[in-house]
Amino acid sequence: MKLVFWTSLVFVAYTYAGYPLLVWALSRLRREPDAAPEAVARWPSVRVIVAVHNEQDRVAAKIANLRELDYPRDKLRIVFVSDGSNDATNDRLAKEADVEVLSYPVRRGKPHALNTAVEAASEEVLVFTDVRQSLAPRALRYLVARLLAPGVGAVSGELVHLDPQTHAAAHIGLYWRYEKWIRKSESRLASNLGVTGALYAIRRVDYKPVPEDTLLDDFEIPMRILRGGKRIVFETRAQVFDELQRSVSGERLRKVRTLTGNFQSFARNPWLFSPLANPVFVQFVSHKVFRLFVPYALALLLVSALLLDGRGYRLAAGAQLAGYAVCALGLAWPRLREHRLVSFLVVFLELNWAAVLALGNFLGGRIDSRWEKT
Repeated sequence: MKLVFWTSLVFVAYTYAGYPLLVWALSRLRREPDAAPEAVARWPSVRVIVAVHNEQDRVAAKIANLRELDYPRDKLRIVFVSDGSNDATNDRLAKEADVEVLSYPVRRGKPHALNTAVEAASEEVLVFTDVRQSLAPRALRYLVARLLAPGVGAVSGELVHLDPQTHAAAHIGLYWRYEKWIRKSESRLASNLGVTGALYAIRRVDYKPVPEDTLLDDFEIPMRILRGGKRIVFETRAQVFDELQRSVSGERLRKVRTLTGNFQSFARNPWLFSPLANPVFVQFVSHKVFRLFVPYALALLLVSALLLDGRGYRLAAGAQLAGYAVCALGLAWPRLREHRLVSFLVVFLELNWAAVLALGNFLGGRIDSRWEKT
């Protein structure tokens, strides 16, 4: 039982602290060449793709934002794909003369929308973004300049959250800053394990149609490029802005969908688990796989601590039970979540519970590529 306790403890500690510190330290030994937009002699043609479903209230603001981008206008093509919208989305898009609109009556899901937008594309670079977020004026230049660097196959922008209005949002934001710190280190060391779905760029020649039941296009598409020998990098200067989820339940829905997509991608890409086929095998297992099993390690940690004799084990069990009790109180009385510690613990618990729910969704076949607003 001691082996179970200490193995579980080391596993959780490595996943949340050991690996991030290790990849950060190793990344400091590597110097990343600067990809300055000023050094680009010829800007390639770009197709910006936005998939939407019933977004009548957002498309105008998104188009206005894309028109303000600092990129050669004769090299930029804006394409909206309306995935079975049945509100006023199509009518509002039809009024925009400089926007290409692709639409079809039956909702098919985001992967089908992306495949449709890319199928007839002749532009050299594809940029994918969502309707909700706004891009910084020079975001495209930074994305493309980085993509033109030798060995780079996909470039992720940086999602910047606006000032949170609640403590729950603040601690979701804290988690996201922690995640970005890891991604920056992974990018500098070797390669990222996916991109920010709100903004990323690839070359047209590297795009392969994704299966229509795919949940995570922002993982599947770049990881195929990684398998082909190119890097996925994180460009912090290519910023895209969004608001945080203000409720834990909203973040739970988003996280459950994302983690369900992870299980789906793992099952259909077994090469990811081969050290010979996956050039970032250690990063993949440490960052993507281990986190999905932290909830079970925490359960083993608690059970083994309760069964073992000794003051240290009793303290460990007591601390874990106290944390769960605080979370339960925070969920029962929302006002308690105004306290930072309570809010942080609730978010941590919810994120791990989302991993359990995601596994249940995947094993139960509850997969739907038609995204819903959260």
